[in-house]
Formats: sequence, C-alpha cells, structure tokens
Amino acid sequence: MVVLGLSGWRRCTVFHQLIKECVMEKGRRLLFWAGILFVFAAASVVFLEARGLEAQANAPASVRVDGVIIDTLAGYGKLELPVVTFYHDQHTDALAKQGKDCASCHKKDADGKLSTKFMRLADESAADIKEIYHSECLGCHQEMADTGQKTGPLDGQCRSCHVDKSEDTAWQPIAMDLNLHARHVQATGGDEKCATCHHQYDETLKKTVEAKGKEENCRNCHLAEPTKDETGLLVSSYSQSAHSACVSCHQDFAAQKKDTGPVTCAGCHSVEEQARIKVVKDLPRLKRGQPNATLLVTMAGDKPKASMGPVAFNHEKHETAVNDCRSCHEGKGTMDGKFFELAGDMHLRTNMQGCIGCHDAKQEEKLVCAGCHGQMPVNKAPSQDSCAKCHDSSLKDLYIDGAVPAKEVAAARAAEAVALRDLRVATIAVEDIPETVTIGSLSVTYEPSKLPHRKIVERLIKDMQGDTLAGYFHGQDTLMCQGCHHNSPASKTPPKCASCHGAPFDPATPDRPGLKAAYHGQCMSCHTAMKLEKPSNTGCGDADGCHKTK
Repeated sequence: MVVLGLSGWRRCTVFHQLIKECVMEKGRRLLFWAGILFVFAAASVVFLEARGLEAQANAPASVRVDGVIIDTLAGYGKLELPVVTFYHDQHTDALAKQGKDCASCHKKDADGKLSTKFMRLADESAADIKEIYHSECLGCHQEMADTGQKTGPLDGQCRSCHVDKSEDTAWQPIAMDLNLHARHVQATGGDEKCATCHHQYDETLKKTVEAKGKEENCRNCHLAEPTKDETGLLVSSYSQSAHSACVSCHQDFAAQKKDTGPVTCAGCHSVEEQARIKVVKDLPRLKRGQPNATLLVTMAGDKPKASMGPVAFNHEKHETAVNDCRSCHEGKGTMDGKFFELAGDMHLRTNMQGCIGCHDAKQEEKLVCAGCHGQMPVNKAPSQDSCAKCHDSSLKDLYIDGAVPAKEVAAARAAEAVALRDLRVATIAVEDIPETVTIGSLSVTYEPSKLPHRKIVERLIKDMQGDTLAGYFHGQDTLMCQGCHHNSPASKTPPKCASCHGAPFDPATPDRPGLKAAYHGQCMSCHTAMKLEKPSNTGCGDADGCHKTK
C-alpha cells in the first residue's frame, strides 16, 4: 500500500530497487515474485494514466481562450510526446490567490519588460528547456500538494499535461485598429509620446530609440516568427513583442493605480471582452506626415509608367474607411511610399491591399450593392471608359519623359482633382423610369407578373445616397440600369430580356440561359444577395409572391 501511494515514476523506481535486493538476498524465487509485482505496478501506472485520459476525453468540453500551446522543443527535433496545452489564465488566477504575480514565471529583460518565455530570457538547449519546464512546473505543483492545496499533475502523470487541445479554443485575434490606437495615444499622454511603442534599433547605441516621424506598424518589423535583420540582430515575433510590451505596460499602470488594459488572455482575446472595448467618437487622424491626397502611379524601377494617367487618390477619405494603415500598407518600408512594389497588382480581385480587391469586398458588405454586383461576371474585360474613371489623363503632363513630380506638386494636383469630383449617385429622371413592368410572355399556369419597377429603382438609389464609393462610380445616369439589363449599351430604353434569352433554351448558345431561367436567376439571385424575405424565393404563388395562380 505504501508503494502504490507513490507517484508513477517513483513507484517504478521502488520496485526496481526491490528486484535488485531480491536478487542479492533471496535468489530466483523472490526474483520471480518481485518481477510479478513490478509488472503489476508498471501496468497500474499505464492503467491509471489511461483512465485519466479517458476521463478527460469524456469530460464536458470546456472551450477557453487562454490555451497556450507549448511546443518549444519542436524546433529541436521530433517531439517524444504531444504538445502541452497550458491554460494561462487558470494559472494566473491560482498565483494571484497566493499573492504572486507574473514574475513568478516570467523574468524581466534589461528594459524591464516581461519575457514571454517561461523562467528564462533565452533558449540555450533542448535539454535545458526540458529541465526548466519539468523542474519548475512539477516542483510548483508538488509544493502546493505538500501543503494540501488543489494543484495540477505531479511527477509521472505525463499524459495529463501532454494533451493537444489546440482545436478546443474560442481564442479571437485582436488588432491595434484606429480606435484602440486613439485610446492608447490618450492614455500615454498624446502624440508626443509615440516612442512609448514605436521605435527603431540603433546599431551604434545597441538599443531601440525613438523614430520621430518614421513610425510604422509593429508588424512591419515584428513578423509572424522571430527573424534576423540585415545586421544579424534577432527581432522578436509580433506575438512575443506584443505580449511582452503590452502586458508589462498594463501592469505598470495598474501598479500606479491608473486605469489600464487587461493582463489576462481572456481580457483581449475573448469575443465578450472585445465587444466591451469603448469606441472613441470622432477618431483623430494619425499624424504620420501623409498627404490629404496624392497621385498613384506604377513604377518600373525609378521610372513611372503613366501611359493611362495617374490616379488621384483621396488618402484622407480612405483612412476613415479602413481599420488601420496596414489594411493597405503591408510590408517593411511601405509606409515611406513604396506601395506598388510590395502590395502587388492593384487590379487583382484577390489582392485585399489593392484597389479592386478592397472595393469588391466593400460591395459584398453592403447588401444594396451585392444585389447587382454579385451577379456581374468577374472576368469581364474592363472598357476604356471604366479605366478612365480612375486614371486621369489630364495629369499625364507631370510624367512626360519619365519625370517624377515632387511630393508637394503631386499632392496639390491630386487635391484639385479630388475636389472636382461629384460624389452623388446619378440617375435618370423619375418620369423616365417605368412605374411597373409586366412580365407575361411565359404566362401559362400563373397570371403575368407585375414588377414594381420604379419602386425598386428608387429604393436602390435611396440606399446608395451618401456612400462616396457608390457616388464616385455611379456618376452616369443610366449606369443603374446595367444591374439588370446587362450586356447591352446603357440606355433609358434597354432591350427586352427576350431579345437575347430565347424561349425555350437554345443549345446553340449554352452559356446563355433560356428566358425562364434568366428571369428567375436574375430576380431570385438579387433577392438572395440582398437578404430580402419578401417575396420569398420559394413562395411563387404566396400572397406576397410574384405569381398569382390563374
């Protein structure tokens, strides 16, 4: 009974010693029985551990946001056991009850910031890291157990820690968007305190220093994984840097009895806590020396390619349409204007840092836009008119013979072009919009369908007014008609659907649906994209449906 009361590893050690004594004192008979006992003890270890795993597997799922996956040794080779899922907030709460804080597990570096590594500032070797985790974690658990406190797994209960629960998490990422940035600026004393977070490494001084006027997004230097810069300096990952800097700062504010941010995982990474973040009204503009407007032009080396004319870009307006600068400027150095070289093709729909990709995403977000744009072919070649909507040929004179205008000149000309834009949604006169359209060419089972044409058009126009994106691109009066009357010239009197869509379907034009399919595809797809419940797509003859039974 004394033996079975020991921890798993120590239990096996005791039996190993027992066998040794049996061989020396009693010979083969005692050796036989000791071997039986050893097998029984070893089996009990495996059985008890397996039972523990079974209990964990059958226990109700506890979705948490503080699960930290410890897989440090994976960088040194294949792991012997699964990774460890470490619940950080659970341990933080347990230490707090003992009057302890983060310093119990994390050391501070020369700048006074907490290291994200456990009980060390740097990784020496796999053996050292393994020893630190096992001795410190198990040692703490054992100390608590010795004093009768509830604690975690002890020596020998390997599988109680080495269980990968990475899929069982409700962890949500959080970004330093413009709202959070404004709140931090207020908390740290205003725009003059940018160096609190933003810095550059000075090779001469061998430390980070203020980068006045050159502040960039943290991710421009701190990438997903630790990297080395051109001087060989090890740059911490974004996760390491953010947790070290943010948590340390929040703790310092808390020590000074000031309002501060969270220091727990759930405080930042739970949906509930993120919903409680206060919103700053009238967000102040970031001060980075950026122009209100500028000219965008593709560069080939140091020479501009302005054959179609540059794009007058309203920078100030776009700042209010995104969450942060990184929405457009991604990659080291892009904050200094090297945008196109790193951002990719501005016309790719898959490039969310580009113009077309971002505009398409905005169309999908607004239901009034999705009704028409969701049905438009994405691979259709743009017309010369659509290109000229952005590329201003009147500004080509600035780039004659490969010349590059000064930033001030480009900003002034861009501001002039932006100021001349009419951002109202254009449409034809109300009396030119048919009030109703009767669709009855296929009427057999149902009465002809009466489409409240004018009501639909006026509602679309009303929902688009005030949207500068829609206003800029809907500057042509008959452009609205193109949402339904596609593949025909924009006109106040577009051709009927039957002009192209035959009844019945014509196998000679397999890419063109028949008239019935065209009507249903156009109307039902639009209602689905705009999430309209009435009339229902499946309620053909309902009271609010499109068709009345004959």
